[in-house]
Amino acid sequence: MNLHPFVINCLTIIGSHSQTNPPHLPLPKGGLPPLSSHLALRAPLLPTVIIAAVLALAACGRTPEEKKVEPKAEQGDGKVTISAEVQARFGFATARSQRIARVRIIEATAAIAPDPARVAHIAPIAKGRIERVHVQVGDSVSRGAPLFEYDNIELGEAVGDYLAELADLNGNMAHLEYSRSLLDRARLLLEKEAIAAKEVHVRETESRVAEAAVENRHARITRVKEKLYRFGMTDEQIDALSADHEKTHRREASHTLVKAPISGVIIKREGAPGEVVGPEKEILAIADLSSVWTLIDIYEKDLAAVHRGTPVEITVETYPGEPFRGTIAYIADLLDPETRSAKARVEIPNPQRKLKLGMFATVRLRAQVTGGTATVVAIPSSAIQRIDGEPSVFIKLDAVTFARRKVKIGLTLGDLVEVTEGLKGDEDLVTTGSFSLKSELLKEQLAQGQ
Repeated sequence: MNLHPFVINCLTIIGSHSQTNPPHLPLPKGGLPPLSSHLALRAPLLPTVIIAAVLALAACGRTPEEKKVEPKAEQGDGKVTISAEVQARFGFATARSQRIARVRIIEATAAIAPDPARVAHIAPIAKGRIERVHVQVGDSVSRGAPLFEYDNIELGEAVGDYLAELADLNGNMAHLEYSRSLLDRARLLLEKEAIAAKEVHVRETESRVAEAAVENRHARITRVKEKLYRFGMTDEQIDALSADHEKTHRREASHTLVKAPISGVIIKREGAPGEVVGPEKEILAIADLSSVWTLIDIYEKDLAAVHRGTPVEITVETYPGEPFRGTIAYIADLLDPETRSAKARVEIPNPQRKLKLGMFATVRLRAQVTGGTATVVAIPSSAIQRIDGEPSVFIKLDAVTFARRKVKIGLTLGDLVEVTEGLKGDEDLVTTGSFSLKSELLKEQLAQGQ
């Protein structure tokens, strides 16, 4: 029968113990005891040894657990060694420095304002008395939503004029029919030589005058209807003003409901029910805030470096980690005599309405620098790590070795950082994974008590 090597070792140990005195039993004085006594002392130990052997055999048969691979580093003079396997696991990536156009960062203050082309100022079209206002400041409204109602005094007068013209038209039409009947009778009598031709001419003239009166009345009615159209009435509403309808209907016709001309947010409300207002009184203002203006104060000393199309980055305190980007669309030609600054305008899309009117903002403008060095060295910002308060990068020396390099940095240009000292153009810099290298370096320094 084949035995496990461990069992063979255990049996060998047991055999050796059978020939020597157990270490925990002192040799009795007077020599060894009889064999039967010796076996009696040793026999109780055998089961314990066998059990221990079986447990050890079970332990030996286990598969060793796979240990978690950690990025073990070997450092020396700022160097870190990381195996290729660990690099792949942590997704290490490298990049080289690049030369970009030298720019100058200008910081300025700004404020968020509405686009005047997206603001609707609502006022009554004629003098009247406010009856009800349907909205408040801050409400969102859609185009066509009711805003306020008022009793339009001028509309009431126009409705009265229209009804009077309709009544006069009826009179003119009756007179025209009467004139035409007289003319027909005169012509019949002339054929029978009962009257002179002169009478017929008179009747013809009277008929033509009656026709002209009817045409004139139609023109007057058309003029009044145009006025009603300007007040927002439709043909159906005007036709409903005929004399056959009840007076209550005509009374309600002068009540005007003003609707929203655009979709947006109510940013202003004036007036209250019962107040008499006119066209000069602005009742409401609606602003479409899907796009807003950022008005920047550009000081006189910086104007030469700022032009239309200059890219800008806008930040507000409410969203410190979320910049809003745009370009200069307009620069004023007039300076404020007190601040010696000119207003510049940036149009910013605001679909989620995060930017609120009146917010203060900080603006960073990237202006091209004329003269001096045309380009600068820049690297990805993810390659920069601060160690002991100093900006540093990790240079890849070979497949598994990296070295820390102190650098001096300049301006931040979007996702790139200008480096003024410490780099060569042909070096590979660690981007993804640089924080892991920093952690390993600091861990070793802490272990060494540095």
